[in-house]
Amino acid sequence: MQLTERAELGDLTDAWDDLARRQPLPSPFLRSWWIDNTATGALVVLALHADGALVGGAAFEVDRMGWGPASVERVRCVGQGPLAPDHLDVIAEPGHGTAVTEAVVGWLNRAGSRLIDLDGLAADGRLGRALATHVTERVPAPWTPLTKDYPAYLAARPGQLRSTLKRRAKHFTAAGATIRRVDNGDPTDVARALDALASLHDSRWAEQSGFLAEWVRFGRAAAVGAAAGDLVMHELVDADGAVVAIEADLVTDDRLAFYQAGRRTDRDWRAAGSVVKAHIIEWACGDGYHEFDLLRGDESYKADWATEHRHIVRIRYGHGTVGRGAHTAGRTWRWTAQRLADRRDRRDSSGSAEGDSS
Repeated sequence: MQLTERAELGDLTDAWDDLARRQPLPSPFLRSWWIDNTATGALVVLALHADGALVGGAAFEVDRMGWGPASVERVRCVGQGPLAPDHLDVIAEPGHGTAVTEAVVGWLNRAGSRLIDLDGLAADGRLGRALATHVTERVPAPWTPLTKDYPAYLAARPGQLRSTLKRRAKHFTAAGATIRRVDNGDPTDVARALDALASLHDSRWAEQSGFLAEWVRFGRAAAVGAAAGDLVMHELVDADGAVVAIEADLVTDDRLAFYQAGRRTDRDWRAAGSVVKAHIIEWACGDGYHEFDLLRGDESYKADWATEHRHIVRIRYGHGTVGRGAHTAGRTWRWTAQRLADRRDRRDSSGSAEGDSS
């Protein structure tokens, strides 16, 4: 097996995407449209060949932290940060998983100092298991299996959700609203829908969301992903054709993953996002998708839609003298910041209680 470092996928794109598609848990964030367009640091693609054929690989982005002699190389997952890719892992042909994983871990731990910070690894993936002793965070990723029987799926949802969906869908229909799927074959329609997503996401979350700070990267990747059929968007539009709510989902063969959404906050359009999501799941059932993944996070609303969960982990450790020092300093800073935040919260709570008592 031969390992090579590349600055781009280039002529490996088709073989890489085919292999990524055939993984035990295929992640949309391991596909070329994501890898080629979302890195903030220098892209490093590790490709492993045997007898001239691609049998495995991994992709990372590399930058430096600090200044001058105190700076250290940092290795992260491609697109890591507010764009929150997850279910990440190496890709490997059957029978080559162990060797590929060992080669990638060997590259991470090669001579020199560096900080390894991999956020979004699948906890049960090959790389997540190999580096499990360095896990610093662990979060659930809810999902639900799907069949062609959408009524059965809906019947198993909480009663309050079913009631809301029925009432609000009826209200929207009476108001002349419709749900449509964005035409991935029309770049103009995709660009228009992405603009609507940015606007509605901003109106819903504003400064609470870090997603829009990375909009240029996401927009670039999303346009390519849509053209490849790996990203789909559905919109609820009012009688005048204005977009009221929109959801972007990622596709990997028979899996659909909820990625981002936006909606108007007017009272008349409450639950618009839920109605769109229900429509998407009904469409997914009808088209033969076997899973709807809500990706990382334990937000309470996800329990209404999902029945199972996996785990996503963050791996952090330092390699080499400078790398270990940077890791220790970062861990100390995070510990101190958390304690200060806890102290501030207790002080604020105490002040509120005193105010109430008076």
